Amino acid sequence: MSLRAVRVSRRRHGPALSPAYRAWVAENLLRGADEAAIRAVLVERAVPAAAIDEALVRARGSAELAGARAAIRGLQREALVGRLRRSLRATAPAIERRTAPSPGEFVARYWATGTPVILTDVVPRWPAFSRWSPADLRDRFGAAEIEMSIGRAADDDPDVRFKEHCRATTLGEYIDRVLAAGETNDVYLIANNRNLARPQLHGLLADIALPPGYFDETRSARCGALWFGPAGTVTSLHHDTSNILFFQVVGRKRFRLYPPDEPRLLAAARGVYSTLDPERHELAGAFGLDEVLLPGEALFLPVGWWHHVRALDLSISVAFNNFVWPNEFEWYKPGAPG
Repeated sequence: MSLRAVRVSRRRHGPALSPAYRAWVAENLLRGADEAAIRAVLVERAVPAAAIDEALVRARGSAELAGARAAIRGLQREALVGRLRRSLRATAPAIERRTAPSPGEFVARYWATGTPVILTDVVPRWPAFSRWSPADLRDRFGAAEIEMSIGRAADDDPDVRFKEHCRATTLGEYIDRVLAAGETNDVYLIANNRNLARPQLHGLLADIALPPGYFDETRSARCGALWFGPAGTVTSLHHDTSNILFFQVVGRKRFRLYPPDEPRLLAAARGVYSTLDPERHELAGAFGLDEVLLPGEALFLPVGWWHHVRALDLSISVAFNNFVWPNEFEWYKPGAPG
């Protein structure tokens, strides 16, 4: 196994190695490096043979090193479990599309297993599916005060810095912006704008009928999200800390999804966001699911699943996480600072 690069300054060495060099020796032993290779690097750094011998003897007999090795063995076992899950998952390279199951079947097959699924028969039953359009929403709710996200196109990280892009407007003024914008990521109504919680837009909920037995509808206004924007809007790669059912009403959206245990995403996590961009081919070779969500379809996004979203058309969507089952996983943030 290759050695970790030495990042300790050169200096004259006495009869014992400095703490920084001892840490380097211990780290490389943990990584499985050969002692002869460790010795060769230290000799090249003009470390006396006696100091090298003392450092290796001390590291071999260290109780701390033994404890670290035991911890690493546990992590390696967990990594094997993740590898097995990924290998099995690769045999199903597409998300299942089906009619909505009973609540019991939904929990057993999708919720409890953390498996995405697309439901095809929920949204077409809604009044919203035949009614919602920019013109309809302007006519009925144009005077409603809302918050929009604007100026996103000039920001390379607009979702992380969403607070900097929040502006007050009316829904009618916003719709005029969208219709004039063409394809862009500059203007968008996003979940963090919390527009469904605004009393003036509660009439939108009357156009929605959530699957019976899935949701506590008394919490829909405060647990729902409205997504509305032109073609070209993008939500960068991230995961959520709750299960979500995402309903596509108008237009198409392309979802790129990756499972929670994808190692490259865990390594690149920053809070709930990723530093990687699948549209730049930065996840080439990783297992992922690439689906275009059509008007009338609903996507179950299990907690922890990474997803990147691009609107292919002018798009209106809603999402809810007020399930009747426990759905608080705020502690799940593998990208949080240590």
